[in-house]
Amino acid sequence: MIQCSDGCKQHNCITNFTCLSKCSFGYEEGDTSCLHCSSIDPTNYVTPVYLKTKEGCVSTAPLRQKKTWIPDPSSIPELFVNNNTVYFTFDKTTKIDQSPCYYKHSYRQGKWFKFDSTKINPSVDFVSISLSKNSLSDFNIYLDVSNSDSTDKNPFCLAHFFLRGISYNNRVKIPITFYSKNKEKMMYIFISVDGFESFNAGIRIYKDPGNTLMMYYNLNQTDTDLLRSNLASSLTYTFPFEEYGMYGYGICAPNIIVSYISFTLNFRGNYSIQIYTKDQNRLLYLQEYRIKAEHGESIEKAPATCKTLWIGQEHGVLSKQGTKMGLNIKIDPNEEGDNDTRYFAIMTQEMKLTSIVTIRAICPENCNSKTNNGVCSVEKGKCVCNEKYGGDDCHLTCSYKGQWQVNNYTEMCWFGTEHCNQYCNCESGYTLVDHICVSNDCINGRIGNDEECKQGTEGCTKNCFCEDGYYVSINKKGCKPISCGNGVINDVYNGKGDFVRKEECDGGVNCNKYCYCINGFEPDPNHIGSCKEKRFPVWAYVLIVLFSFAILFIIISSLIIFIVFIMNYKQIDTNTFKEQQPVYYYYINGSVKTQPAKENRYDINPLELDFGNTEDVTAIFDTRFEKITIKNYSNNKWLLVIFHTPNNPKYVFHFEPQVVLVRPHLGSKEITVYMTLFCTTKIRDMKIPYTVWFSKSKSSLIMLSDLLKNKTFETWTQDDQIQMDLIFKTIQRHYHHNLTITTDAASSTHIDIDEIQIADEPVAEGAMGKVFLGSYRSVPVAVKQFRWENLSMDEMDELKQAAMSECELMSKLRNPFIANYMGSVTYIPQVSMVMQYFQLGSLGEYLRKENEDFFVIPYRLKLRVLFDTAKGMAFLHENRIMHLDLKPDNLLVNSFYFDSACCIKITDFGTSRLTMKSSKNLEEKGLGTPIYAAPEANHDEYTFAGDVYSFAVTAWEIFYQEEPYKNFKSLFEIKDYVDSGKRLEFDEKIPTDYKNLINLCWKQNANECPSFDQVCKMLVQINQKVCGHAEMDNEVSNDKIEEIINKRNGNLQRLLNEIVHD
Repeated sequence: MIQCSDGCKQHNCITNFTCLSKCSFGYEEGDTSCLHCSSIDPTNYVTPVYLKTKEGCVSTAPLRQKKTWIPDPSSIPELFVNNNTVYFTFDKTTKIDQSPCYYKHSYRQGKWFKFDSTKINPSVDFVSISLSKNSLSDFNIYLDVSNSDSTDKNPFCLAHFFLRGISYNNRVKIPITFYSKNKEKMMYIFISVDGFESFNAGIRIYKDPGNTLMMYYNLNQTDTDLLRSNLASSLTYTFPFEEYGMYGYGICAPNIIVSYISFTLNFRGNYSIQIYTKDQNRLLYLQEYRIKAEHGESIEKAPATCKTLWIGQEHGVLSKQGTKMGLNIKIDPNEEGDNDTRYFAIMTQEMKLTSIVTIRAICPENCNSKTNNGVCSVEKGKCVCNEKYGGDDCHLTCSYKGQWQVNNYTEMCWFGTEHCNQYCNCESGYTLVDHICVSNDCINGRIGNDEECKQGTEGCTKNCFCEDGYYVSINKKGCKPISCGNGVINDVYNGKGDFVRKEECDGGVNCNKYCYCINGFEPDPNHIGSCKEKRFPVWAYVLIVLFSFAILFIIISSLIIFIVFIMNYKQIDTNTFKEQQPVYYYYINGSVKTQPAKENRYDINPLELDFGNTEDVTAIFDTRFEKITIKNYSNNKWLLVIFHTPNNPKYVFHFEPQVVLVRPHLGSKEITVYMTLFCTTKIRDMKIPYTVWFSKSKSSLIMLSDLLKNKTFETWTQDDQIQMDLIFKTIQRHYHHNLTITTDAASSTHIDIDEIQIADEPVAEGAMGKVFLGSYRSVPVAVKQFRWENLSMDEMDELKQAAMSECELMSKLRNPFIANYMGSVTYIPQVSMVMQYFQLGSLGEYLRKENEDFFVIPYRLKLRVLFDTAKGMAFLHENRIMHLDLKPDNLLVNSFYFDSACCIKITDFGTSRLTMKSSKNLEEKGLGTPIYAAPEANHDEYTFAGDVYSFAVTAWEIFYQEEPYKNFKSLFEIKDYVDSGKRLEFDEKIPTDYKNLINLCWKQNANECPSFDQVCKMLVQINQKVCGHAEMDNEVSNDKIEEIINKRNGNLQRLLNEIVHD
């Protein structure tokens, strides 16, 4: 059924959400989907604004006049802390405005408030804002807070929450925090609704202690003991951050503002608790913290200190196949004598997230790991036991590999057998017989629901299950020897290795499914595997002779056909199955959507395709296949089935054949479907349509398929329709339905571009291409698209293969000082690399005085930058990889704090080679950037020492924070200068050991340059003397550094909000 939007004037669509007529009044003109209200001119304050409501696009009050992101601050009502509730009204006169926080429909009916943080006691770090109303409704009221100055161009969304329509009040806690550049110290509040509503409500602001003990959940001993009593059970909790999340700096992550919901978890016992959130595949954090009052202070005012932080983040090649993001944490019980309340908080940076948290009890007795019985696996959520141990807690099992491990086993069943529990006792309803648990049905000669055979029959154990060496038959009426069905006469042995019998037959005539001859027959010595009748009448011999002649005729015919086939045989190219098939016009006029059934005269089985991966995921580039059987139940009509394959570069579904003709009278055909995936993408529940046609004329069906071939809705002409009308007169039945895919694509570094939300404008652009900011599974990423304009198809294919090789190489490199490679997009012509995004950008952005974010880098930080760079380059050289373009622009800033675990990460190694290949004038293009190139690189000789030379020029630039060779007029002048043995000049300010290091690294003879391992050792020695150069930090401004960090973090969040909700 075609779906049509409410905005269609006549509610008539030619296809899903494509209106046949114009849109209704108030909807976007020229947009035939009629889903969006008319565009808003932000400079026109008189034109009415159309908002999306239940009644459609409704004309409301005009836009609020303003020159910046908020109205004139003097016109905004001011709120005061701890005053009474301030009441306000929404009605037809309430202006339309935009919030500092993101909404899908950015223009909203709203009101502004403000409060001055300078009027609050400086000791107060948090305030609470409450919304209230005296009646219930069917709409929500939203509140957004920004701490940006009124003159800022890009306001920061500090907090967001809402008051649900079925609630009378709600509150949110926010921190009193500002960037160092903020001058106003004013908090601005925007209250809004979806659509257009009239109501009365109130707002109040009051002080809030920093560690307000507002726990959303309290899990106690009773809850956890209940989980311990049944390890298969779980408790599920909802964490609605948008409605009840509080805001502040994480206690264990003090550098980021998060939305958090707190809870307590207190338990003692011999087990652990698992906290699991991976079902939603979202990035979350969990912190455990302490609040301990001392010297008589109240616990509400006591400081909170971090105990542990967990981060639920896995991505790229670090994740296992099928692994999702989220928390999977083991919480150990309270220590003996520890009576303090344990406080936890789940945190997120997604303000509108609702998270589902599952709590389970796992690993009793810690799996008896102290005695090496086993270990607790958080990933599996249970104990993993060593040999001879088992059960929930890895205790010594009563038996192991058929041997008892306990002395008194008289009343015990064998461990691991059916219906025998972990302590070797039979489950309720079962009787112990020779250490086996037997059901009443089995004892009485019946087959129970989960049983496989009848007691006393061959291969059946005393508890009615097939023993080793046998498997259950399809109809569960007996056990078959595992050798039965291989076409060879075998000896049959039981599970203990004892001889049972010799097969009478196997796969031949007159042989049953258990490899016995059927009644009245005996093994045929002339036809091994078959059975012959014990007494043959005369007519049977005549029949045998005739049958033999028929067989001989078939053999001769088969031999002739085989010879012809061999002579005309052409080897099948398996790459054919990875190619898209022709498009057939999906013509369903006059068709009925119906499933295969006898009453519909056809059958297609199966309709659900998992390609053999019932429980496993499907690997990328792996071509899988599945057989489909098509049957025609019509007595006098031919059946035509056309599979309309999707034409998508992410995958290929190849039907062999794609068009199937089946004769009447129970005709049947088997086809093969091949599936090849080219990236990790969502395919489960994908539908592949097919059309079914019945006609008494086979030629009409052939004409019909030829007519539909290579036709689409756009290319279908009036002449085609006339010809279809003629053919359709011979069509008696016309159906359509679909196949469903029931498998998943494996996780890989081959990423689906549609899973990446990418900004419209690049954040950087260079010789290699463009870099865009994106969001991939809640993680900020940099998407690098190569510049491949004006290339032929052969050149593009060659370059694509080279890029894929580089991606494969980068996926195997993991080092703290190398930028994390997350994956690549390779299934489309425009190959892209997806890397970890660093909001602080490249080092080159801070080195030049003309740059907006220039600042004087502390000397200790300069040394740390060089050390991290040298460590990363040493790793690359150990793996025989040359960077070929080492420079500040390719050094990404991870941190500006020299005592961080990592300050710099190297990027773009190897991509300079792709840049060179992407130029048609190869003889005019060298590798790397000329001002950082070693003398030998100017003559197309590339060595590992060339990277050391580039490091020296980079070290000079980092120290002086000036452009190298800035007074030179051309690149040729620089090359001649370097080739002659001359180098950049020093002054008296540079420390001697720093200068000596540079001189050593840019020696003219490449063989005299040190390795990066040696460079690291020299930098350690230089760093030991750093205290003697305090004068170099006279112009350093820590406030400037903090301002840049806060601005970059704010810009990142703003950009992510724009692209994630676009």
